[in-house]
Parts: sequence; C-alpha cells; structure tokens
Amino acid sequence: MINFRYHVVSIIGIFIALAVGVVLGAGPLQSRIHAGVNASSTSTATDPQLSAQAEAEAAGLKALASSTLTGSLTGAKVALVVLPGASDDDVAALRSTLTDAGASVVGRVTLSDNWQSTSMSQYRTTLSTTLASHLTSGAAKTASADGVVGYSIAQVLTSTGSETDLLRQILTDESTPIMTIDEDPAGTATTMVAVGPRAQAVASNGATPAAVTASSDAWVGLAQAVGSTSGVLVGDASTRDAMITSVRASGTAVTTVDSVGTTLAAVDTALALSTPATGARAFGVGNGAQSVIPSAK
Repeated sequence: MINFRYHVVSIIGIFIALAVGVVLGAGPLQSRIHAGVNASSTSTATDPQLSAQAEAEAAGLKALASSTLTGSLTGAKVALVVLPGASDDDVAALRSTLTDAGASVVGRVTLSDNWQSTSMSQYRTTLSTTLASHLTSGAAKTASADGVVGYSIAQVLTSTGSETDLLRQILTDESTPIMTIDEDPAGTATTMVAVGPRAQAVASNGATPAAVTASSDAWVGLAQAVGSTSGVLVGDASTRDAMITSVRASGTAVTTVDSVGTTLAAVDTALALSTPATGARAFGVGNGAQSVIPSAK
C-alpha cells in the first residue's frame, strides 16, 4: 500500500519534471498513463487524503503529453528479469511501456528465492566456482560470488554458445534452481530490465509479513550484471533497507529506477534505456534518487 507521504512526493516529482520541460505521454503511451492513474485512484478510494492526491497525480500525468518516447527504443531487444515478489501487473505495465516505445521484449526469466536468500549464500558461493569457469567475460570471472551469478544470468540472456548452454543448465537445474525461463530469448537480448517487488506492507503493530531474508550482496551482484548491458534495475527505495536504496548506496555502475508499480517508474525505465550510460544513475523519488526523470534525447 502506497502511503500518503509517498503520493505527495510523487506529485512533487511529477511537477519538477514538468518544470524542467520534460513532457511525456501522448500517442499510444497516453492510455498507459491514464491506466496508471486509474489504478492509483482505485487503491486510494477509501482514504479521502489519498483520493485527493490521486486526483492531483492524474492532473499532473495528463500534462505530461508528447511523443518523446514513441520510437525511442526501436531496435532494442529487452529481456525481463522478474525478481521474487515482483507483481505480474507491474511487469506487464513495464512491458507495455517498453513495447509502446518501440522495444522488442524478446524474453523473460523469473528468479527464485535461491538467488537472494541469505540461507542459500553458501550454496551460491559454491555454485559460483562452477559458473565462473563458463563465463566469457574476464571481468565477470573475477566478480564476487553473487556477481558471478548475476553475470551468468546476463550471459544466458544475451549470448549463445556451448559455454552459455552449460550456464543455462546450471542456473535452471530443477533440484535447486536460481531461475526459470518463462520466455526464452535464445541469447538475442541486447539489454536487461530487472523488476523487483513493491514495498512490503506494514501491519499496525509494525510487523511485516514473513518473507525470505534477502541478501543485499545478491542485489548488488545482479545490478552489476544489469549495468554491464546498459540495462535498468527497477524496484523500491522507500526505506533504508529496500533493494534500490541498497544498490544505490553500493555505488554500483547501473541505472536504477524506484517507485516500481507507478507510471512514473515505467516512463523512467523507458527513457533511461533510450539514453544509456556507463555510470551509476538513479531516477525516481525514493532514497538516493539523483533526479525524478532522465533527460530525453
């Protein structure tokens, strides 16, 4: 559940984007923006304060109207990496925005809890020795254990060959899988978009639902691999311990987008892919964000 403060910050972010002259959303993307607004309004209908903010958000998003994104990703071949706990709706919204911008989504994989669970850290460390022997990138071979796992995922999505086939077999082993392949890109992807979960709901007593304890090392390891493809890591940065917050604090050379599940996040992701960079970039309204939205080409 997105709280009142989050909505206020989102609105401020949108109008900052307007103030610097970034205009988005006309043509085929306009319907996506309206859909995002409607979803927000539905979720906040029971709270007058949130309803008011949703109306303001709708007005702001309607003002973001141009053809900035249309065709900006023509020729891009994207593989989606779905992290544990990520919403299928959020993944679908991102996919729609990317395809509307001209990208081809050529594949999708889903990571298991084995990829990030602290209880499986030793397993990943042991596995990384085998994985490293099949990596084609010298830099990837010298990464941390979780980095090697991340680079192995990237190699399976973006290249072909006998070594890549072996990596695929190891990562998808049915006994202890790191990932499952939902749509096989057959090594044709040129970049990656990894999608994480929204912020966990917090009960009135301050407790959060029981979940796997995630390793920030796994997050950073995947982020390194995503960055090597000039891709984008999308997730939550609403708290100090959130995935995007942790990756930003690590200084990893990757583009991060926070506020997953919002129209702003989907637009930021597409814009970031259309303006690739080699360093660390942080877009959104969460902890560690450098700017609300990337500059258009």
